[in-house]
Amino acid sequence: MHIITVEGIGNCRRGLHPVQERLAEAHGSQCGFCTPGFVMSMYALLRSSKQPPTKEQIEDSLAGNLCRCTGYRPIIDAFGVFAKTDDSLYTASPSESANGKAICPSTGKPCLCRNETDVNGNESSLLSSVKTYLPSSYNEIDGNAYNEKELIFPPELQLRKIMPLRLNGFNGVRWYRPLKLDQLLQLKSCYPEAKLIIGNSEVGVETEFKNAQYGVMISVTHVPELHTLKVEEDGLRIGSAVRLAQLQDFLKKVIAERGSLQTSSCQAILRQLKWFAGTQIRNVASVGGNICTASPISDLNPLWMSTGATFQIIDVNNNVRTTVAKDFFLGYRKVDLKDDEVLLSVILPWTRPFEYVKEFKQAHRRQDDIALVNAGMRVHITEAEGNWIVSDVSIVYGGVAAVPLTAGKTESFLVGKKLDYGLLDEAFNLLKEDIPLAENAPGGMVEFRSSLTLSFFFKFFLYVTHEMNTKGLSEGLDVANMSAIQSYTRPVTTGTQGYELVRQGTAVGQPMVHLSAMLQLPNFPLGSLVSSSQKMCPVLTILGQLDSSKKRILGQLSMMGRFLHLMSLLVLARSLESLWQTPMIMQKLLQIK
Repeated sequence: MHIITVEGIGNCRRGLHPVQERLAEAHGSQCGFCTPGFVMSMYALLRSSKQPPTKEQIEDSLAGNLCRCTGYRPIIDAFGVFAKTDDSLYTASPSESANGKAICPSTGKPCLCRNETDVNGNESSLLSSVKTYLPSSYNEIDGNAYNEKELIFPPELQLRKIMPLRLNGFNGVRWYRPLKLDQLLQLKSCYPEAKLIIGNSEVGVETEFKNAQYGVMISVTHVPELHTLKVEEDGLRIGSAVRLAQLQDFLKKVIAERGSLQTSSCQAILRQLKWFAGTQIRNVASVGGNICTASPISDLNPLWMSTGATFQIIDVNNNVRTTVAKDFFLGYRKVDLKDDEVLLSVILPWTRPFEYVKEFKQAHRRQDDIALVNAGMRVHITEAEGNWIVSDVSIVYGGVAAVPLTAGKTESFLVGKKLDYGLLDEAFNLLKEDIPLAENAPGGMVEFRSSLTLSFFFKFFLYVTHEMNTKGLSEGLDVANMSAIQSYTRPVTTGTQGYELVRQGTAVGQPMVHLSAMLQLPNFPLGSLVSSSQKMCPVLTILGQLDSSKKRILGQLSMMGRFLHLMSLLVLARSLESLWQTPMIMQKLLQIK
């Protein structure tokens, strides 16, 4: 394992990485608390992309990052320059419109940000502040202030032989990392109640916030039999340890190769994964972890059930059994999995001609939120005596009970009938019986959630009707209903800020990068614990040995600025215990030139 930190990609001593530099120049940092996270998310995207990413990919990669003071516009603007859509906008000479005004690379429209004659006044200090808005060019290796090579995975780690691990933790906790399925099963036979871990996205929450305790934990990240991704004759074989991000990439490839006839279920799962947590969670969370956690609001479990997926389970004696997804969930966070068994893989069957699968999810917000109600629905339509009737249907809802609920009565009613508007009223009445929500149901919002169950089915009906209409087998939809079947899309986020440049003193009213930004970007340590045999000297000695760059930063601060910066030093340096030395620290700071 090789861990790259925000301090490792660039800092004030070695030079900032282009990602860090751009965020500071675009005023994307204020308090600095969220800044390292944004930097590393963008850095990870650039390092993992073979081509400069699109603006949509940039926004998706930042979906798991939160900022509560800066606002997202300057952050998105800062990173938007890494998505080159027109190279001419990022050359040394700016593009110009017919009237001679520069073209803004963010909006593609004429702007004043690069026209020195249009800036109020000819003062050099004001013009120098305008240069912070110049677009940064994307370079795969170096930036303007970054003179080091990009970090690579250490060759010595690549050559190192991977070994099974056994670690002992506090309070007798034991942690194992097997490398083969046989080793995993042997550990499971010795420790039947051991907790299997992959990304720790659920177990970490349980131990940190729910006081859960697990004496033995087994990491299955290196068991190849659990990481299978295969295209087989009867469907897809998906290993239980496959990461959700890996599943996304795999499904995209399968859909492109197989077409839409066989991959309706793949497309539904792929669409649902888009709104499943954020990129950071999908990178570590696994298919099997989400299944075995058996959350009532899991976005994927209703889809596994409705698509007819089966789960392969292996015990410590290498006996493999298969169970359908509909029978796997027994109760609240209880599944059909014994202590001596491990979920091996998921078999997702191909869809047949005229078989349609659709996913649904409603939450308080679109991204990074748990579902109020979700659902997976599938229908297979066949021709009988000149009519197209329902031969098989599956309707499963999540978020309405301790386990995903199947609408059994509604399914039985639909089988053998022609799917048209005439059966909707009866289907709605049966759905109310199949999916009851008591007034005191956990989660509240009972009336709204009940209406969602009906709305989802109506949308599914419209979706299937439209798909059949495209093949000339049914009547078309009314224009008023077309919006119900359209997938949610939104344009790339854009925003502008208009203000008048009015000088008030040296810096007030000017778009200047605040001096702490360069220190916040690499999460630069502002204090540390120092031991000394004498009082009154350690902190003064350290502050007196600051390098020239930090002396310049501190020296440029005004009297009030120095005081506020000093207060931030003392607050952030939580390990400093001798706060009674504050007056002498203040005196030393004021002496820095």
